[in-house]
Amino acid sequence: MYGPTNSTRLADAANGRGDWMQTADKSSGLAIGQALRLHLDWRDLTATALIIGVTAFAAFEAKPEFGEVASALLFVLGITIAGALSGLAAALVAAIVAFLLYNFYLTEPVLTFRLATGSDVAPLVVFNLCALVAGILAGLLKDRQQIAARSAEQLTALLDASRALQSAVRVEDIAEALDRGIRPTLAGRIALFGLKDGALDPIYPADPGDAWRRIAERLRDGDGDDGPMADGGFTAYPIMGSSTMLGVLVHEGAAAPRDGGAFVIGLAGSIALALERAILSAKIAETSALARTEELKTALLSSVSHDFRTPLTTIAASASGLISYQDKLDADTSRNLLQGIVDECDRLNRYTANLLEMSRIEAGSVTDRSQTLDAIEVVQGAIDRARPRAGARRLKREPVDSLPVIRCDPALFELVLVNILENAVAYSPDDGEISVGAQMCDGGCEIVVADQGCGIPPDDLERVFDRFYRVTRSGAPKGSGLGLAIARGFVEAFGGTIRAESPGPNGIGTRIRIWLPPATMKEIE
Repeated sequence: MYGPTNSTRLADAANGRGDWMQTADKSSGLAIGQALRLHLDWRDLTATALIIGVTAFAAFEAKPEFGEVASALLFVLGITIAGALSGLAAALVAAIVAFLLYNFYLTEPVLTFRLATGSDVAPLVVFNLCALVAGILAGLLKDRQQIAARSAEQLTALLDASRALQSAVRVEDIAEALDRGIRPTLAGRIALFGLKDGALDPIYPADPGDAWRRIAERLRDGDGDDGPMADGGFTAYPIMGSSTMLGVLVHEGAAAPRDGGAFVIGLAGSIALALERAILSAKIAETSALARTEELKTALLSSVSHDFRTPLTTIAASASGLISYQDKLDADTSRNLLQGIVDECDRLNRYTANLLEMSRIEAGSVTDRSQTLDAIEVVQGAIDRARPRAGARRLKREPVDSLPVIRCDPALFELVLVNILENAVAYSPDDGEISVGAQMCDGGCEIVVADQGCGIPPDDLERVFDRFYRVTRSGAPKGSGLGLAIARGFVEAFGGTIRAESPGPNGIGTRIRIWLPPATMKEIE
């Protein structure tokens, strides 16, 4: 309905028959024709009058000494200078005035336009022709130079606009590029409308006005015959994508008729590419988000079905044993079964909490409760929470002199450390030691958790932070594969980084390094 696609136009343009290329060629020709129209403003008129006045004075002074020929050549020089400085119109005006002055004051008889003899006609005609040709050539050269300068200026502006639009990855970025990089270089105002489901939505500016919308709607409805449409001081240009119309660009002002619309047509093409790229980027992002959501759902269901089964089986077996054999069980056995139920319930509770936190991270719904805090206090709190599950393992906090103040959510930061400590506990030997240190690093705070466990293979040092990923090895403890993934999600939300190193101190175990940026003075205040 809206004519050929961009690819078709490019092919047609290569063969010299593209509609928009022909439109641009016609626009360029129109621009040249309009530029060559006789136009003389007061500045050019003043300059021309001054030049002819000086020339006439010089001609009058030169005649007694050098004759009429020298005076005529001086007038020709003045006409040429006027044309070179002010264009064709100035050259023609200068030629007419010079003819009158030369005929009235310098040719015999003076102070009259009558000629003494017929032989005086030929020199006067030759003078007029020479003056006219010289002036026209100089004026045309000046006008062509102005056209070339304006074309170069428009080409530079169009290249700048294309560069600004190339960096636009969202529709909002296109509006910003139009406001920052294009509006200052374009005479007249513009408005850009996007077309979605048949409706026109303003992209730039936010509220262009009813008159702008009306001409955009007319072009959308097919009144423009597949090309630009002018009405009431506005010109609307279709923004064509690879297969359909993406929007409408409306231009207002004197620039459109003067330039023939060639610049705006080129601008519309650049906007079409940027708008189509932004639409495709949005679709890709939406598709990726849906794919991640489906992937998370699948992983959650798989994890729930697998990791919930073991503790539920243990709870069911212990509870069933207590019910069936309560009269035959001694106090220690009953207490052990009850403790097993409590431990498995605690395990289920931690796992459910981790699932919820992972879901919050994936959904991007982590609430910002950041505050400035002392990292050492949070580290000690995490050690105290993890100590009951450490058994015979030793949890030790390394001494530290001073640390920069950091800004983060204390509860979530403690959860990060607890998950890392519990992971270290799970993979450390029963008599192993787990140390937590803190130090200044790159202007921020670095917290290091080191264990004496079995370590992490080099190929898995990055993958251990992926959700549900667990290193495959015999005798590995049970887990959900969520602890380190949650830690990375929250640390990155705080603006920090997290990485794993293996082997750790003394060539054994693993070190987890967390780096957090320092709080700014404004945040501290």
